[in-house]
Amino acid sequence: MIPATIATAVAPETIAKVTRLFNNTAFDVISELLQNARRAGATGVALALNSAGAEHFLHITDDGHGIADPVSVVTLGRSGWSDETRRAEDPAGMGVFSLAGRDVIIRSFSKPDRQGWMAHIPASAWETCRPIAIESDPIMRGTAITVRVPDEWLTTLDRDVARAAKHYPVPVTWNGEVLPQEDWLKDAVHVEEWYGVRIGVFQKHPSHYSSRDGRLNFHGLTIPCDLPYVQEVDRGGHWIARVDIFDAPQIQLVLPARKEVVENTGIAALRDAVRLAIYRAIDAAGTHRLSAHDWREARALGIALPEAEPYLLAWTAYAADSSRNYESGARVTDTGMVLMPDFDALIGQPAQAAIAKHNPFGGPLVEAQDAFKGYGWYDILARVEDLRFRVTQGDRTFIVSDSREAPAEADSGWVEAISLEATMSHAGAFIEVSTGADIAFAPDQWSCNSVDETSVFVRRGSEVTALGVADILESAIFYASDDSDADSYDTQLERFQADAAERIIGLLEGDDAALENRIRDKLAGHYFLVPEDRTVTVVINRDRLDVTITPRAVPAAPEAAAEGA
Repeated sequence: MIPATIATAVAPETIAKVTRLFNNTAFDVISELLQNARRAGATGVALALNSAGAEHFLHITDDGHGIADPVSVVTLGRSGWSDETRRAEDPAGMGVFSLAGRDVIIRSFSKPDRQGWMAHIPASAWETCRPIAIESDPIMRGTAITVRVPDEWLTTLDRDVARAAKHYPVPVTWNGEVLPQEDWLKDAVHVEEWYGVRIGVFQKHPSHYSSRDGRLNFHGLTIPCDLPYVQEVDRGGHWIARVDIFDAPQIQLVLPARKEVVENTGIAALRDAVRLAIYRAIDAAGTHRLSAHDWREARALGIALPEAEPYLLAWTAYAADSSRNYESGARVTDTGMVLMPDFDALIGQPAQAAIAKHNPFGGPLVEAQDAFKGYGWYDILARVEDLRFRVTQGDRTFIVSDSREAPAEADSGWVEAISLEATMSHAGAFIEVSTGADIAFAPDQWSCNSVDETSVFVRRGSEVTALGVADILESAIFYASDDSDADSYDTQLERFQADAAERIIGLLEGDDAALENRIRDKLAGHYFLVPEDRTVTVVINRDRLDVTITPRAVPAAPEAAAEGA
């Protein structure tokens, strides 16, 4: 029998806090009411926004089996759902309390009593136990809820309704228009079922998803969840999973808001199933670039993946400025390829210049990728263990490297000979190789690698230019400061380039050449000051500055010359 009145039923110490159980956003309210409609067996849900003067009202109507007992609506923790629904979904009896603090009218059909009822719950009634009158209503099926809409909802309401309906399993209309819906596992490359859930595996680039993105879909309610993923070593892609839950009571959500998953044995088992699903998807793909660790894990789980594709990327020396570093992308499959680790740019950059002229290693150099240690094809490759330069200046010969300074008596500038020396390891043996070089750098005693303090050596007779050396020095030691009071990147780079050119030209061509380069650099951006028909001559020294302006004959344009002829 339908009661004449109902009242909110919450423990006295909790009654005043009921409006804080949910954050009362439009999206949360709509999501909760959609879940209630689905549990009630609705085959469709209609939402609409109506206005009456300055007031706005949201209407949510479904064609489900209705609410049998009005008391369950306002009794916190009493769900009123069937045993089957409670087994499958663990409803908390809190969904309608997402409306707490709102002015609400609820109309519903009670199947046991075969009649409709209506209750108007004023905003203030949620935090008191005052009686709420129940009236008869002509509604013949389902439930219809009207909510007075606060102004802050209006700006996002269209988006909130569309978002709540996107992965919802029941058709939804908004102001009479059918909303688009999408399978939670759309675009999955592999799908499998596991104890009441569907696991979909996707290949994603890390920049195309976030750890805050939804991973679980609970009948349209999507929530983040820490699930396993597998990253391929150098393809940039991740194998990730989404889970569509349809009948999995072992997966529980934290109440009342249901925005995170309960950490229990059910979610732990799901994570194990996800990892297996990912490896099965990789196996179905045929080839992969997994680390040897992940490859061994897959095999331990019973998935006999082949080894990763046997190629590596061509080696390119690292620059000191990390923003300039990128993988070459050129694949090398030569079985004689040689692994080159990430040496400091101070030695890697001049070494790259030397190797470009003559490769002493007996095979193409490739980026060492130690994540592949454990694969047969990788473990047999030769590896460069050490790089250094041997420099001869006058009657002195010394060794420099990224961690070994030049002797104090050595002078930056021209030297008689430079050779790049390397230690290689292969099949348990160590091999020494070398090749001629034109340039070598050595750190200063503080390892600051500044323009003025870094040692610079250039082989006499080489074809390298002073500006060419400056370019390599830039790659070897320049990196922009990101301190809050630092100049912009471009300003720091321009200053470095000017200082490097002045120093290298001074070392290799003399002070006069360095002065000329500096003056040209200062004046280069001021050509526009001189009219086309004038020549400006500047004579400058410590005592005077003379400026002479003389006429300049401007060559006739080709068309004018033709007319004169």
